[in-house]
Amino acid sequence: MSDSLDTIALIFELIDIALEFYLKTFITPFLTFHEKFYSKLNKILRETLEKCEPIPRWFTANFITYARTILVIPNLYLMSKEFNLVAALIVILVDFGDFLDGVVARYWVEKKAQEKELDSLAISQSSSATEEEYMVESMVTMQRNKTYGGFVDAVCDKAFVVPCWIYLLSQVSGSSSSSYVEAIFYVILFCLILAEVSSGTIRFRAYFTSLAVPAPKVDGMDFSSSAVKADHVGKAKQTFEMLGTALFTIPPLRYFGTFFLFLAVPLAYESVRRKVTKRVIFVSLTEQKESKYDHNLLKFLMQAKGLGSKLVVGICSSSSGELYENVNATSCVDYIMKLTEKQQQIDEAFLNEHGFSFYVCRSSDNVASPSLVEAKKCLIIGKDDVARCASVNKKTE
Repeated sequence: MSDSLDTIALIFELIDIALEFYLKTFITPFLTFHEKFYSKLNKILRETLEKCEPIPRWFTANFITYARTILVIPNLYLMSKEFNLVAALIVILVDFGDFLDGVVARYWVEKKAQEKELDSLAISQSSSATEEEYMVESMVTMQRNKTYGGFVDAVCDKAFVVPCWIYLLSQVSGSSSSSYVEAIFYVILFCLILAEVSSGTIRFRAYFTSLAVPAPKVDGMDFSSSAVKADHVGKAKQTFEMLGTALFTIPPLRYFGTFFLFLAVPLAYESVRRKVTKRVIFVSLTEQKESKYDHNLLKFLMQAKGLGSKLVVGICSSSSGELYENVNATSCVDYIMKLTEKQQQIDEAFLNEHGFSFYVCRSSDNVASPSLVEAKKCLIIGKDDVARCASVNKKTE
């Protein structure tokens, strides 16, 4: 059994090596041209929006997202009636809409910021007192409202393209290609469907279980194991998928479409792999006072959980039951570990023994050993909500 697991792990390791080579040698140069093209397009669209002011309030990024998703219905109808050229143009239009909603989203963010600033100025100049709001959004609601646009944009992309791929699967057997080529068509489409459905499922779970605070930015350290950033992988994947789908829809251009869809397969795999990366975060509360379990500590625990996939909290075995019960009732905590006096200082051997990836703390609670600090496995979340690698100098101050 162990030999089989080792073989599987070796296979995935080889896949990751090949994927990293693909990202560095092909995707990175492609993104250079991709970025230049879309930066110019972004400038043109932004200037167009400003010339067309005032923009209707209903013309939002979410409106564009919903509108381009609904196009899947007429697109499937056109494909079934063999209006392949029109269907392909709709796919390209949807891809353009995916870029447009980002431009519109940034436009409204800036406009609302300007309006808020003017309202604040008007209130400060007004002599009349304003009534305080009797109902305000909770931190969880505010965070989900902030991330809703990105969530629905990614899910709606999949809601459009996956049904198109499922329909194209039914058209493969009727093509004039050989059985080997048809098998390639099937494999590529099945892989993309599986990857995108998995990615959408993960996004759904992540959104509806999101915490009240965003994950802190990690300064001076990249959690990704790849040289290509996650958002860049997504951009390249989206371009290859939509262009490949449009070309695949037109029978004479099906081989060209297959080529672009094939280029998207490893990127779809990489997108899912990054979402399911296991990273266990350990937090020690051995220095925590019983009466100090407040909103600051709760915010810190949620930030620590945002840095990984699991959060383990260590508390002193001699602590009273109150701290244990408070931590146990915290939704972002996955496991609680009772520490003995010998385990008060956290070192690298301790993390390796229990399978922890990083030790996360606040500057006032840092009990990391110098060896752990030198190994860059100790992250300190500052008051500015930024996580930084602890340094020996800072620790000894």
